[in-house]
Amino acid sequence: MTDTAKAIDALHSIPPDLPRDEWVKVGMGAHAAGVDFDTFDAWSAGAGNYNAAASRDVWRSIKPGKGVGAGTLFRMAAENGWRMGEGKPQQRQQQAPRKAAEPPRKPAPGMSPAEVWNRCEAATAAHGYIVAKAAAGVPLDALRVVPAGDPLRIQGESMAGALVVPAFAPDGSLQSLQCVTTGDTAARLKAKGKKPKLNLPGAPMAGASFTVGTLVPGAPVALCEGVGTAWACWQATGHPAVACFGWGNVGKVAEALRQRDAAARLVLVP
Repeated sequence: MTDTAKAIDALHSIPPDLPRDEWVKVGMGAHAAGVDFDTFDAWSAGAGNYNAAASRDVWRSIKPGKGVGAGTLFRMAAENGWRMGEGKPQQRQQQAPRKAAEPPRKPAPGMSPAEVWNRCEAATAAHGYIVAKAAAGVPLDALRVVPAGDPLRIQGESMAGALVVPAFAPDGSLQSLQCVTTGDTAARLKAKGKKPKLNLPGAPMAGASFTVGTLVPGAPVALCEGVGTAWACWQATGHPAVACFGWGNVGKVAEALRQRDAAARLVLVP
């Protein structure tokens, strides 16, 4: 296991629902250990009070070589049962947190995954993101679009017209949504240093996925970061591909797939 892989393994052994100062320390330690932002952000998304803007701002504020080092990450992981080189938890007594974690943030009224999904319209091959990805022919029955005039706003931007990708929990229930913006909205987000793909606030992505194609027992299945790559893999191979909504989520999704089908041929697509 590489040093970065060990750091990622250690990171995921720490519960993300931490007091803010402890959460920031984890971020600084992860940064020093070579973990990338997407992995840190996906880990942070597992917290009930996850805030995408706060996650991004904290990461940007970290100065290489200053403050907390990688050792802090490994120490905090060890306190949560992680063992260097093994990644297996050891039995330990439950310790009371030094500070109470913030209560889980609930979706605003009318903004739960199911409520937003039910308001959306069917997606078509003419959507800007599908056209941009040359994804003609990909399955569309599980995709939707936020209708014009919808009140959904994320990071200050209207999501009207955004492609909506459902994020399903391992048990198949709707866990969250990812809105893929295009056009002027995407351009404004990029100009602000933000990503054009925005996750639904108050609905964590940890462990969620979206499958393109049909899973077949014992057959190959590609595990990808985003839906665009999943489409490309499905088009190129004819085999199913799973969008994991960030590299930090791939391990959790792979584990869930392996539990469902021990013979599955998992192909990791960075």
